[in-house]
Amino acid sequence: MNVNFVKLNKAFDSYMKNVVILFLFTVSLLFSCSDERLNIDTSGINVHLNFKHYEQDLFTINRNNIERSLDELALKHPAFISDDYKDPAKLQELNTYLNNELNTKLFKDWQTKIGTYDAIETELSKAFSHFKYYYPNDSTPTIYTYISGLNYEEPIIIDNNNIIIGIDMFYGKNYKAYQQLKIPQYLSKSYDKKYITPIVFREFITQKFALFFSRKTMLENMISLGKVEYFIEAVTPQLHDSIRFQFTTSQMNWCYGHEKAFWKHLTIKGLLFSNDYHNYKRFLQPGPFASSMERESPARIGIYIGYRIVKDFMDENPEVSLNELMTNTDFTAIFKASKYNP
Repeated sequence: MNVNFVKLNKAFDSYMKNVVILFLFTVSLLFSCSDERLNIDTSGINVHLNFKHYEQDLFTINRNNIERSLDELALKHPAFISDDYKDPAKLQELNTYLNNELNTKLFKDWQTKIGTYDAIETELSKAFSHFKYYYPNDSTPTIYTYISGLNYEEPIIIDNNNIIIGIDMFYGKNYKAYQQLKIPQYLSKSYDKKYITPIVFREFITQKFALFFSRKTMLENMISLGKVEYFIEAVTPQLHDSIRFQFTTSQMNWCYGHEKAFWKHLTIKGLLFSNDYHNYKRFLQPGPFASSMERESPARIGIYIGYRIVKDFMDENPEVSLNELMTNTDFTAIFKASKYNP
């Protein structure tokens, strides 16, 4: 038998095996939308969100008669313009903001980076229709956009019943100003308008249920954050996992393929009941990767595991409502009842 031919066959078999694995992961990624339980009918739910685009009104005001222009803006944008807006110090502050070179460029670049709010408003409206399904008595917020001056620490602000979006933080990962600010790529990769809805709801839900989260151990952290991700799935069932988690395709595939191994790592190392901040930072907070040995391992892999635990819990306990899940603080009971075993 030709030895070279045998080697070639083995190499081809190995290659095809890898292709099949990659294909399965990719199919899983493409079709990893929510399960049947979360595919609810919202056709009868009418949600009329009030969208207000402050930057569009502010940067186009008549600066020759700024006080009169502000009279109109004060009525339309109370979240931004306080009662004392005619105070000389306030007027000077506003002029400084409007004449700032960076802010002027950010507003100018809105046209090419965002262009229209139609798709963003449609997606947020769909998400809040789902939210109203679960919380029919809750009021819907007013949603503002504005030029934040690249406030990357707070791209989304929740202020009472207002959701305030720094739209300049969603101009795309390659936007030059992000690089000039030396914002790490593991953060700037999420600065895309396709991520606005999950990011908005992550902030919204975290604030709404803040009293029901725990930060005592790694496992409690994972389940707390996993609840948030499950809630985001409940209101955005049409979105793929990679969009909701803000992972790249390869990072999402890594999660699918390494869930069991990573869970084993957590248990063997005794990390589940650890209260070491270093472990929280490594596995639950944004970063370049979870393991320096595997650069595709996302730093927030622990949140994905927490989500999987919560998802299994809800599958095993169909009588539990979304609100009951979110307000349940018995994290040990949730873990046990999930029967999680990747």
